[in-house]
Formats: sequence, C-alpha cells, structure tokens
Amino acid sequence: MYNPLVNVLLVDDDEDDYILTRDLLSENRRARFSLTWVATYAKGLEMIAQNHHDVYLLDYRLGEHNGLELLGEAIARGCTAPIILLTAQGDHEVDMEAMKAGAADYLDKSQLRAPLLERSIRYALERQQAQQKIREQAALLDVATDAIL
Repeated sequence: MYNPLVNVLLVDDDEDDYILTRDLLSENRRARFSLTWVATYAKGLEMIAQNHHDVYLLDYRLGEHNGLELLGEAIARGCTAPIILLTAQGDHEVDMEAMKAGAADYLDKSQLRAPLLERSIRYALERQQAQQKIREQAALLDVATDAIL
C-alpha cells in the first residue's frame, strides 16, 4: 500500500506542544508525516506563504496574535492548503469562528490522540482534493457551455 509523505507545518509557541504533536504523528501507521515547527506568528505566516506544506496546524494562542488572525491572513494571501486550528481549551464560540473563517477543522489539544489527529488531517486533505476536482469539472463545464453558445 502506497503511503505518501504528508508535509505538515505546526505554528505553536509552546515547544512541549510541538513535542506532543511530533510524537502523535510518529505513532501513526496509516500515513507518513514530515513535521516542521515554527514558534511565532510572523514565522508561521512566512512559511505558509512559501506553500511547501500539505496541511497547516495553527495554535490558537500565538503571543499577541491568535490562530484565527493567522488563518485569515493566510487565506487572504492565497493559501489553499487545509488549515487546522488547535487550542488548549475547547471553546464553542472559537470553534464556530474558525469554521466560518475557513478552517478545515478545530481540535482541542486536551482531547488530541494520534488517531484523531491523523483522521483530521486525512479528511482535510481528501476534502481539499474533492473540492479541487469540483473546481476543475466546473471549469470544463464552463468551457463546454461557451463552445455550445
């Protein structure tokens, strides 16, 4: 069975959370992950702009900024890869804001386990691929419709 490497960027100002995330991803046997970690909002935005990762994990608390701000700025700058927001405290209001802002998922770190993280990443990537196919089909339909008219 083919297991492609999934490049993940974690933006989190807490090294302990980086270590936890690294360990959770390494426990997984269904997929292979390459994890890159940056600890600041500014470095996270810089790395996201390079578009070298398949999925982004953003901590909600990032010093004087937050993950929702980074999510919004990343999308505004053209990021199309899935972005998953992580938080130390589950908050329904933040959860809803994250989804409205374009997050692929919202995960509570206190509930985070290897299977949940892997599934969230896998679903986000599969959803992104399905949406890309829909866009491609819509573009083909537009071309065909234009040719008929």
